Amino acid sequence: MRTNQVDIVSRVVLATFEGFLKYHEFKQIAENSLALVQETGYSKILVDTSKIKVIQKESQEWINNEWFPKAVNAGVTHMAFLIPQDYFGKVSVESTNKHMAQRGDIEIQYFTDEKSARRWLRSKTQLA
Repeated sequence: MRTNQVDIVSRVVLATFEGFLKYHEFKQIAENSLALVQETGYSKILVDTSKIKVIQKESQEWINNEWFPKAVNAGVTHMAFLIPQDYFGKVSVESTNKHMAQRGDIEIQYFTDEKSARRWLRSKTQLA
């Protein structure tokens, strides 16, 4: 399974998180997605968390305290999350992003299907 990819047609970075990830595994996927943002200059990320079980507290804190500020500085403006059907996974994903969603530096939306997520990201074109 590839955890990080670039969709050059849609100009979106794709990140996939599956299962119960240990802190270092979670961090590596997130860091790789940010590296692709910096490499491509893309401002949108499609995050597939549909098969994640739960996000560890340590990973949640790292995302909020370190990754999100770096993402804002790198120019990330929009993130679409494919959320898990599993209740605990869904709550875990939403609570991890809650602070950034409230701040509004990065616009975050949640979806149950990839087609809707991609449609929303396409609607968020950057004005030059």
